[in-house]
Amino acid sequence: MTDKSQTAEKFDLIIAGAGAAGLSLLWNLISSDKLSNLNILLTDLSFTPKNDKTWCFWDDANLPETGMIHHSWKDLEVRAMNREIREQLQRYEYFCVKSSDFTEMILNRAKNDPRVTLIETKINGFRSTDQGAMMETDSGDFHANTIFQSVLKPPVTPHTRSDISLKQHFMGWEIETSKSLFDPKRAIFMDFDVPQNSGVTFFYVLPFSINRALIEYTMFNEVLLTAEEYETELIRYIELRYGLDKNSYRITRREDGVIPMEDRRYPARLCQNVYNIGTMGGVTKPSSGYAFTRILKHSKEIAIAVENGSPIPESLASSYRFRVYDMMLLYLLKHDPAISVQIFHDLFYKNGFDRILHFLEEKTHFGQELKIFSSVPYSPFFKSIWKMKHRIFSGA
Repeated sequence: MTDKSQTAEKFDLIIAGAGAAGLSLLWNLISSDKLSNLNILLTDLSFTPKNDKTWCFWDDANLPETGMIHHSWKDLEVRAMNREIREQLQRYEYFCVKSSDFTEMILNRAKNDPRVTLIETKINGFRSTDQGAMMETDSGDFHANTIFQSVLKPPVTPHTRSDISLKQHFMGWEIETSKSLFDPKRAIFMDFDVPQNSGVTFFYVLPFSINRALIEYTMFNEVLLTAEEYETELIRYIELRYGLDKNSYRITRREDGVIPMEDRRYPARLCQNVYNIGTMGGVTKPSSGYAFTRILKHSKEIAIAVENGSPIPESLASSYRFRVYDMMLLYLLKHDPAISVQIFHDLFYKNGFDRILHFLEEKTHFGQELKIFSSVPYSPFFKSIWKMKHRIFSGA
């Protein structure tokens, strides 16, 4: 699909990749009155919206449109160590956006904006030029002053090595039942009361109505499962928790994915004038896999820099303090799954949910963090500090 002639090879700005990062950046750019003359190219292999991802978050401050929100919950529940911990959020609300809604809304806006050219093509690479940068595709080469890319993973170098690397991998089913089984006002944030045989494992349940919910099976380890293994665990969980055999519900949608969880520092640029954004820019929080609100925030910061003609913000990395926290928890997730489940239990059992979400958003101060860490077993954290001391004390 080409909305404008493919003969146009020079643009002010290219966005390579129409995922959450590329689309949110595009939205912020075309929403600016100061950028009325900006000539933008958006490229990806396909612009067809796919209902294959669900992005959850608890801060909508940087969301392009609240109309994108599919559902929200004020009541959250965590299950661990045979205990159900429930709380109503006061500060936050837990939101859900479907990737298809996000994509369709932004692309519809872009198609009607004369500043934007959309080209479906395979992206093969990037290189710097004297005038800016070039994107190499199956449809030819395209030039721009600046390129933002979220399709190619930056190469690993000695400066970007990772000491700890895990994968958060998952499969989810959205199901419909004939029975009224779900509370659409309460989401199961994490359910650890399942077999922990191959790393930290949990389910979460997002009810959209009394008979429709997304149920997702998630693991933190290094080895992906086969499709049949994920499906077997989903079938088992649905029967255990809701008394449904596989003939008692209908699967209306499937999703799966893999999110990197590593202490690697991603470079801000792939090469001169080519900036990494989204997961490729290292915005994913290493210890949890959350990225959506960090992507939205970074996109807004980039758009403001383009507006003002100021340097592009090169990093959304966590502060040193939170990088240390992430490294400690990553170490425990990898080497001591049992104590990790205990830590998650104590975090939510001994602290308010709002405080924990505030901490995960990295908005707490050091005094609040000390109180949180005092509520969980602290000797494993000292062990992780000792094991990771070369990394921690070299500046993380």
